[in-house]
Amino acid sequence: MKLGESTFNKMRGQSLLELILAIGIFLILILVLSPLFLDTLNSSRLSQEFLIADFLAKEGLEAARSIRDSNWEDLTPGNHGLSISEGHFVFYGEEEDVSSQLREGKRKIQIENIDNYRKKVTSTVIWQFAPGKTEKVELITHFTNWKKTSQIEIRKPTAYTDYAKKTTNPQLAYDYPDGSTFASTSYSLTANPSITFYSFETSTKTYTQLILKFRYNADGAKDDKYAVAYSTTTCQGTFIDLIPPTSAFAPDTTVSVELPPNLNLSSLCIKIYTQRVGAADNKYFYTRDIWVEGYYLE
Repeated sequence: MKLGESTFNKMRGQSLLELILAIGIFLILILVLSPLFLDTLNSSRLSQEFLIADFLAKEGLEAARSIRDSNWEDLTPGNHGLSISEGHFVFYGEEEDVSSQLREGKRKIQIENIDNYRKKVTSTVIWQFAPGKTEKVELITHFTNWKKTSQIEIRKPTAYTDYAKKTTNPQLAYDYPDGSTFASTSYSLTANPSITFYSFETSTKTYTQLILKFRYNADGAKDDKYAVAYSTTTCQGTFIDLIPPTSAFAPDTTVSVELPPNLNLSSLCIKIYTQRVGAADNKYFYTRDIWVEGYYLE
């Protein structure tokens, strides 16, 4: 009987020790693993919010694409929020409140013009993951106006005033594109202007780029000079040299200058002016073509 009680007490002591050891090990495991568990929890939460923000940013780009596909001109430079109208995304305000999806979340879409045919669209989502901790997702893409291709409209002058009476066949100066015909202006006298060309054909398109072109060739003179200038403020306005005064021989040459695309062509004027130095050299300046190229999208 005493032996049995001793054996039982010994077994009970071993079970209690095992239980204490098991509890100890369990507590140690909790202490060791709890930081990892909490980090995993926080990481999971951050990952979840990041995925949400990433989704919203991509959604913003998709909205911009939908607007681009329907009306390129709607992609105006600046900061924009998004709204939905009649099932389509539209720009509304400067930014969009997305707090219903993210804590203190905001989204904006920034549009910048790269050139006449490309735009940069940046979709940014900013939100508060925790007090004082700001998170941001930003996606950048470049859009090309693939729906439209660049076309050219040719506009020519239709009138002239031959002040010096030293130009032969002045109307041939604007019979583009036949460069085989030309007007010839003598530069054996001083005349500013010798002749002007104006009343350009009216534009029928909205240009993205406008270029003035002047095709000519010239005899080489000893010291008499020729020059060509243009004005965007009518023939009574201020002129800028296309060809500065020179006596040099010139082969068949085309010079060009870019003008404001919204220029009213009725205010464009071209002049040829000459300067005699000493005895007349009896040389000629040949105007083959005068025209403007208006680039537009269609």
